Amino acid sequence: MLPTKSNQKKLDFDRRKGKASLSFMNPTSRNRLLLLCVQCLVRPSGIIVLGCLTALWAVMMLARGHSHVSQVKRADEQVREKLLLPFMKHKEWIDQDQLKGPDEFRNLVEEWTLPPAFHSVLQRSLQNRKSCTSLQSKSEFTDFDLSFHVSFGNETVVSLPSFGIIERIERFREDPVSELAGSEENPDDWHCILPPETECQERKLTVVFMAYNPDRLGKTFNQINTMLTSSDWKMIVEEVVLVWNGPRAVEESLVGQDMLKFAETQALRVVYPLRMGLENDLMNRYHPKVVLVKTKAILYYDDDGPFYSFAAVQGGFELWKRHSSSQVGAMAREITYGERQRSEHLRLLGGQHANDSQFVAHCTNVNDKVDYNYRYFANYDANMVLPSGSILHSNYLCFLWHPVLEPIREFVRSHPVRPDDVTVSMVVSQLAGKAPRVYSRRLTADDGSTQQEGRKPKRRKEQKRRRLTANNTITDAEPGHVADLLRHRRLMFGIDWDAKGGMNDQKKYWAALRTEAINALVQYFGSINSGSIGWCEGSPLYYNEKVDGRCKPSMARIGWLPWMNKDGTPKDSCP
Repeated sequence: MLPTKSNQKKLDFDRRKGKASLSFMNPTSRNRLLLLCVQCLVRPSGIIVLGCLTALWAVMMLARGHSHVSQVKRADEQVREKLLLPFMKHKEWIDQDQLKGPDEFRNLVEEWTLPPAFHSVLQRSLQNRKSCTSLQSKSEFTDFDLSFHVSFGNETVVSLPSFGIIERIERFREDPVSELAGSEENPDDWHCILPPETECQERKLTVVFMAYNPDRLGKTFNQINTMLTSSDWKMIVEEVVLVWNGPRAVEESLVGQDMLKFAETQALRVVYPLRMGLENDLMNRYHPKVVLVKTKAILYYDDDGPFYSFAAVQGGFELWKRHSSSQVGAMAREITYGERQRSEHLRLLGGQHANDSQFVAHCTNVNDKVDYNYRYFANYDANMVLPSGSILHSNYLCFLWHPVLEPIREFVRSHPVRPDDVTVSMVVSQLAGKAPRVYSRRLTADDGSTQQEGRKPKRRKEQKRRRLTANNTITDAEPGHVADLLRHRRLMFGIDWDAKGGMNDQKKYWAALRTEAINALVQYFGSINSGSIGWCEGSPLYYNEKVDGRCKPSMARIGWLPWMNKDGTPKDSCP
């Protein structure tokens, strides 16, 4: 009986385990062969005995030779497989050796197919690079800024090269194995799909908090408790996920202990990305394998807030349902274009007062520079949103952690301001092809009055303004000095960005570093979105192009939002 294709696998496996080379034969065949040999040996004829021994030797050599050829071939296939799969775990190699036949090996180069959305990003960058090049003659062309580091005062901070996304996508598309050398990524995990334009049928969202210090969990736990026990919040909150991003244990504080006990009976999960082998990275809250959300909508908060009322968040959630492919936020920032870019922006608008689906080229060869506008929260013209109160479709998590964007994530980890918020807004807008949408973070009852222009609102006595402690001040830092506290920044840096006055030194210093980070990200893609559409769109009574943000007042009241009813309930029309 000769080895067949099916029992050959058994032979190879048994030889690796040290079993006999005749293991491919079934027990009945082996017994018959042994009986024949015994009968030959007891007969007087030497010729018959010699013939039997010769036959036995031939069968054994045939089995050995067949096994050796198969083993050599299998070893060659193992080498080729491991060269193709440098990022696979050793257990997966063993499983493949045992389970796969010669014709069953995967072509990993073909399997690493980039999601189509990245091709749109690539085409936009290629077009803008061509447009930027055309701004200068060949003899005058000064090249793009390809620096990976830039000077900031007396310091040097990390940067990104102009149109770097082009080379990254093209190299990844041509040779993903080389680009992933040393990693353990599985292509099956990264079949990313863009979300639909609307998600009108969605009823609940997941709330994701990020925290790192057990001594400052009081405010966070109070908000989590409210969201999971209040009858209003329970209507829209499916689950709360706390991403624990610090080396200290949650239970080191009494509040942390109470929170973990609360989690035993409530829809609260605490996840630990550092224990999963990830670095201490603000991007961890966007990792699909860390948060493991069940809903399509994710509401994000920093551990120190600010937190918004149920009415305000419900208004944001309803806006997201109608624009689910966009990032939706309440604390939105305008990134001011350079002089050349302002002209291009007006040309793209074509006379419209707003258009969130255009992109303005960023040409470092003609010294385009953008500026981070921290002076007010924008409604219209915002190019990014801060994390607290932002709502994002869960499909984007796959894109944000896709291996092709690893250079950007490394930039976030290395830059002193850890610009995860700018990065998320930049990546999502490039993928979606549009700017964020903005909702009002405050939504109070309409008492029939509006705030008079130029009149400062009275501060409530119980309102507390957050201040940097004496140990966290940077007012005495030399210009350009990247203070150590920036390298370990608090999520909001302890600055009250709602305050109209005060803390100006901290704001300016922080904004200057943010501006450097923003320019690096904008030039990496080669363009920036054309700006958001505010909550007052479609409400002539509250739209005023002469005021900052163009919604007057800047924050709405119940019954003013165009997609909500007068009583604050959602309208049936969606989209």
